[in-house]
Formats: sequence, structure tokens, C-alpha cells
Amino acid sequence: MAKTGHKIFATQVLRVSKVIAAPLDYVYAWCTDYRPDDRKFSAAEPRPRFRVVKLSPHRVLRIRLTPTATTDPAIAVDVVRLDPPNAWHTDQIDEQDRETVDYQLTALGREKTRLDLLVTERWVVPDHPGRGDVMRRVRGAWDRYGALIEARYRSGRAARG
Repeated sequence: MAKTGHKIFATQVLRVSKVIAAPLDYVYAWCTDYRPDDRKFSAAEPRPRFRVVKLSPHRVLRIRLTPTATTDPAIAVDVVRLDPPNAWHTDQIDEQDRETVDYQLTALGREKTRLDLLVTERWVVPDHPGRGDVMRRVRGAWDRYGALIEARYRSGRAARG
């Protein structure tokens, strides 16, 4: 837990784009299907557990619990606002930072979609990763997610569930 209160030690703003070989509606459905078993998509070790509360068709609350060396897990809370058919926004609060992400999808033909992310990280701890490290983390995650979306689409499986 941050011992310094609400002081912001650094702010990082990142823009990331990713082209995904799947239709916009499929990409949107996959990306906004928040589920308790989302841990299978995490590259972090140990893998977090998720609790998901669908508050309405356009609001989701997701709690991430990551095991630590102590008896208390690391906790992050995401408040998600869905804006179908092509956008959503997440506000995340955890013990190290406050993150907001705006997601925007653009169709690039029938079976290709561009995802644009605007990520703002506000670090509330003095010892935090640099901008390059955060950019590598975000790009790496979306390279993995993009490959998963494309494989699922090619297999003919539904985007949700």
C-alpha cells in the first residue's frame, strides 16, 4: 500500500494501436466479455483471480486479486463503461497506480479491425516502471490478446463464452 497518500509521482500517457484480423463486432464482443476465468489470459505470475459484477448492460465492475508472499492479495478494481458497438473505457485503481484506458475500434474492411488505446498511468508510488517498460507491457499484452482473438475467430468459435 502506498505510504505517501494521494501524491502522484509520475504520469505516463501512451497511445497504442493494434490491427486484428477479425471483424469489429467480433473483436468488441471478445474484448468486452469480462468473466471470472479471465485469468487464463494473464501472463503475470502468479496469475490473478477475477470477480466480475455486471452492473448493467453498459457497466462492469471487475476486481483482480493477485496472490502475494503475504496473506493479503494485491487488489485492483476496474470500473468499465461499455459504449457499443466500438468503444469502452476503464478506470483502474490499485495500490501502485491509477490507470485510465480508452479503447476505440475502427473497421478496416470486413475482417480487419484496428484497436486504438489511450492509456494514462498515474503512479502513486515513487518506485515505478519507466514509460518504455509500461509501453512494452501494454504492447505485449495486446499482441497476446490479438493472437487469441484471431485464432478464436479463425476456428469459428463465438467471441463470447
